[in-house]
Order: sequence, then C-alpha cells, then structure tokens
Amino acid sequence: MVSCGVNNGALTLFMIVFFCISQAQIPCTDGWFGPDCQYQCHCARSAACDKHDGSCSSGCHQDWFRPACQYARMSFTPSGGESWLTDNDDTTCNTGNTQSVSVTLDTSIPLTWVRVVVRDAGDLHQIQLSHQLSGSSATLACPDLRKAKLDDLTLDIECSTTEPVSGVTLFGSGVTGLCALYISGVFQAEDKSVACPALSSGRNVALKQTARQSSRYRPPDGAPSSYYAGNVVDGVLPRDTGESARSTCIHTDANKQEPGWVNVTFSQAVDVTRFQIYNRGDEIIRS
Repeated sequence: MVSCGVNNGALTLFMIVFFCISQAQIPCTDGWFGPDCQYQCHCARSAACDKHDGSCSSGCHQDWFRPACQYARMSFTPSGGESWLTDNDDTTCNTGNTQSVSVTLDTSIPLTWVRVVVRDAGDLHQIQLSHQLSGSSATLACPDLRKAKLDDLTLDIECSTTEPVSGVTLFGSGVTGLCALYISGVFQAEDKSVACPALSSGRNVALKQTARQSSRYRPPDGAPSSYYAGNVVDGVLPRDTGESARSTCIHTDANKQEPGWVNVTFSQAVDVTRFQIYNRGDEIIRS
C-alpha cells in the first residue's frame, strides 16, 4: 500500500511536470506574444513578431518603437519642412549643413523618451536636446537627462517632464548626420464615449481584459449583430485589417433613452496614462 502510494505520487508529479511543460509550449496565435499571449505585435508591414519576446525582424510599425515595438511614437511637424524626418525611413538623413532641427508636436504631452538615429557613429554623442513647454516660447533643458546607446547609430534620450511639451529642438554638430527622430510621451487622459478604445501611451493595457456594455445595437434588417463588448479589447482596427466595423467595434442601442456606456475591468491594478479612442466609420481618432 505504501509502495503503491509512492508510485502514484511519482506518477502524479510526472504528469504535473509534463502538463506545465506542455502549457509553456503552446504557441501564441499570429499577432500576439508573451507568456500568456497578452501582448500585441507591432511589426512593419504587418509581419509576424517573435512569439516569445515580440521582436520584429522587419522592424517596427511606423507608429511604434523601442523594445518589442511597444512604445507609441508621437507625431510631429518639422518647423523647417525636413521631409527626411517624417518619411519613416531611418536611412534617409539630413541633406544640408544645418546643426539645429525643431519639431512641433501634433499634441502637447509630457515627454518621456526621445530616440535619434544618425548616419555616422561620430554624430551620435554630438546631439543635444531641448524642449518648449506648451504655451511658452522659452527653450528649456531636460530636468534629468539620461542617455542610453542602443548601437553605433541609435541613441535613446530620457527626458521626463511633468508639464506638457509642445516642441523639441535637437542641436549640435551631430545634427548634420541626423536621420530619424522618435518621440514618446505621456498622454493626459480625457473621458469620452468609446467605440474602439486603446489605453496607455506604451502597451495597450486594455487588451484581452473584461468588457461590458450597456446594450447592443441590432440592425433593423434582421442581420446578425456582432457589436459585442469584447470588440473594444481585441486590439483590432478595421483600417488595419480590412474587417467590417461590425466585427471589430461596438455599437450600443441608439433607441435607448439612457446614454450608452462601456466598461473595461482590469485583471490587476494598472497606471493608465492615455486613453485613445478609435471611432467607427471613417476611423477618426479622438484622444
């Protein structure tokens, strides 16, 4: 009896170990990565990412950068019309001799990170950074600037500000070899009606969370309604996939007297820094 118990215990242990290994080897579906397949890939040309660490052999999608392409890239307008800064090509560089480049952010935000890509390794540490606060023309240095070299041609600059920044200026002899500029920041959240939301300026922490909505629209022609609440946390946009908004967004019942709502419950506490809302139809972005 004792011997049988030991054998059963050994058998149980073997089954548990085998089960854990099998669980760890279950691959993520296309477009997802991470230990629980909870992170979304952001590769260029919709290419597949590494399903373990999210790295992209094709490079990041133009709207994302930094590790695993998980940091949203903020859009900006160069004050001098430098097209090589906005062509999403790290190999096109400064064509003149200017040693100063200024850009205006399309949305004023507190800064977090800036990435620069240069043509020659000697240019990398010859670039300085300053910024302008929203509503001010004064040029300020970063309060606690830190630099991290990624490779011979790429440098990340940490420049965390508490106030919204409207513009960034790069200056120094290294600007003559500047090829690309990436800016990431912290969006100040606003409460708005949701159609297809994404949250946070880094990873989308709403992905695969629990969503509920007040009601669901049903077409008068009797067509199936698939405007389910889960569509707001699937990370899918019609403009990126070509899918119908009916299967990727929500639509509450417009005939209800009470205003419609959607609720997202997180599996754990999160620090939300940005709400980005993608509307249906022409996909106008509200943030």
